Amino acid sequence: MSSRRRFLAAVGASALLSARGARAAQFHYRLGLSQPLDSPNYLRLKEMADRVLADTGGAMHIEVLGAGALGSDNQMLAMVQKGELELYMAGNVWGPLVPVTEMPGLPFTFKTTPEVFAALDGDLGDYIRGEMLAKGIHQFRLGFDNGFHQLTTRTRPIRTVDDLAGMTIRTPFQKMTVDFFESIGAKPMTFTLNQLYKVLKEQVVDGQTDPYQIIVLLKLYEVQTYLSITNHWWSGFTLNANLEKWKALPADIQAVITRHADAAALAQRADVAKIDAGALEVLRAKGMIVNQTDTSGFRRQLGAFYERWSKIYGPRAWALLEARVGKLIHS
Repeated sequence: MSSRRRFLAAVGASALLSARGARAAQFHYRLGLSQPLDSPNYLRLKEMADRVLADTGGAMHIEVLGAGALGSDNQMLAMVQKGELELYMAGNVWGPLVPVTEMPGLPFTFKTTPEVFAALDGDLGDYIRGEMLAKGIHQFRLGFDNGFHQLTTRTRPIRTVDDLAGMTIRTPFQKMTVDFFESIGAKPMTFTLNQLYKVLKEQVVDGQTDPYQIIVLLKLYEVQTYLSITNHWWSGFTLNANLEKWKALPADIQAVITRHADAAALAQRADVAKIDAGALEVLRAKGMIVNQTDTSGFRRQLGAFYERWSKIYGPRAWALLEARVGKLIHS
């Protein structure tokens, strides 16, 4: 290489490093989530952040703050809407702002996790993301898994829907989930996830709804006796950004974040599948009594429930859902 070419190459490299150095102070974003520091969510998002930092030469620093370090989900949700928090890993909490975000979790619709993600990575997910965008939230395409929910109880196993009659069940705050339990005769009580272990230990409620990984990670086997396999609804997580903060990033940095966010989602899905595969063995070893619930009676009580929620979610969204799972409302 000639002296002139070496000089120009050195100048170019210096300019690139200077540009990246100049950008380093500009882009320090925080990512909040409520899941524990040993959860697949936190571990994969931390890995994502490290890779983004490396691939942008230090220009994009994402500080991942787990275990509710920034407050409750309701607080973080409000913060990301206001732009006080740039990035937020959300569970099923967007319903009051965008009702159709709850649709993937409608009870007894999807049967398998691949079915859910086929819809969410595709047309139903596109519709939901469009609705979120209209509210000032950029939602990343590939979602994270939480899993199908089961019922755990302290007082008796749930063998059929009749066993839920009058039972107090901790449920998330969503109106749809409360309506579901009321529709099948239970008495839902709403508490945040960080209150769950406490209210179970203090016997404020008899049972609760969560997927295997949460039952294992939060050690609910210490405060619940029975695990009844119902697969009654699916839940997941989405990575979200305040739209103005997202648009403030250069296109090349957006591309790097998106690439690693997608990789993190796929890796987390595999993590959850692995936890689920070994969960029953772990929970039985911890003393939980496991039974398979006959869920045929649940669906028979949900006709009016589906009618109500189809009107809330709207005909377009409902058509996209039924195209995936079949007719839910029969005339």
